Amino acid sequence: MTPLAVITNRGSTRNLRGDNWVDPMLARETHVMHLQIERADQVEDAVRRCAAAGAQTIAVNGGDGTAGLIFAALLNGKAYPTLPALALLPAGKTNMTTADWSLTGTPEAALAAVLQSRREGTLAQHAVSRPVLALHQSAGAPPLYGAFFGAAEIVDGIRFCRKHIYPLKMPNALSHAAAISVLFWRGLRGASESGALTVEKDGVLLEQGNFFVVAVTALDELLLGLRPAPAIHDGALNYISLRGGPGAIAQAIPAMLRRRVGAGPGRNVRSVNRLTLTFTGAYTLDGELYEAQASQPLILDGNPRLNFIRIPP
Repeated sequence: MTPLAVITNRGSTRNLRGDNWVDPMLARETHVMHLQIERADQVEDAVRRCAAAGAQTIAVNGGDGTAGLIFAALLNGKAYPTLPALALLPAGKTNMTTADWSLTGTPEAALAAVLQSRREGTLAQHAVSRPVLALHQSAGAPPLYGAFFGAAEIVDGIRFCRKHIYPLKMPNALSHAAAISVLFWRGLRGASESGALTVEKDGVLLEQGNFFVVAVTALDELLLGLRPAPAIHDGALNYISLRGGPGAIAQAIPAMLRRRVGAGPGRNVRSVNRLTLTFTGAYTLDGELYEAQASQPLILDGNPRLNFIRIPP
């Protein structure tokens, strides 16, 4: 059988409980290695070890942030002449990327499905090529990779969720529903203090102003089953913007309830392949927080691609 590797992030939400459930599942498997990491700076070495072992599939036991680190190690590095397929296990607090591109259920059930498919010799049949979002921060710096970029008031929602909702240890769906509800309630009350952004497509101004939400994603489905419904199709990424102010936010709520977000009053939803964003303030890439400066515009593109193992439940 083709060698398989499992990379476990010991710091991801569902791995913090401390028990090593992976090794017992691998005890009777041949040509499978299990690597455990605790810090971001250990990811590149783990990927090099996977390549040295000839692993053509890497199971990522972590959340969206862990997956992004693996993407960067593969796409920025040179360990693999031919990139392996990735099986993403839902072991983080936020698992949007895993749910849309790879495996669902519990991490244990997801890994069991991968191992069973490997024993049957059908693992390669489940590989699906997907575009990955690349984020270029400044000239000369290696790009970051992920599936969801967010800026403006949505970043405050992520901070609020981390500080006040996640510590309550509610189920993921309930936590995310509560955070989104609070975010929209604040917007309707006029509490939004989102900064100014300028968005360009292929060097041409797309829009600018104060926004409640600016999001760019390679995903087809977001939290709580929300699906972008772009009016214009012109690339691998979905671009979503919602202007600040109670009027635009109130008119977006019916679309949110229908779980299909399309263009409308104060809303721009379209697909693109490359964007340049200029602003000063915080932004998120798959839940991790960063700071942008207007002097260094961010460039987002959907050209990189990776293969993902997608096994139906």
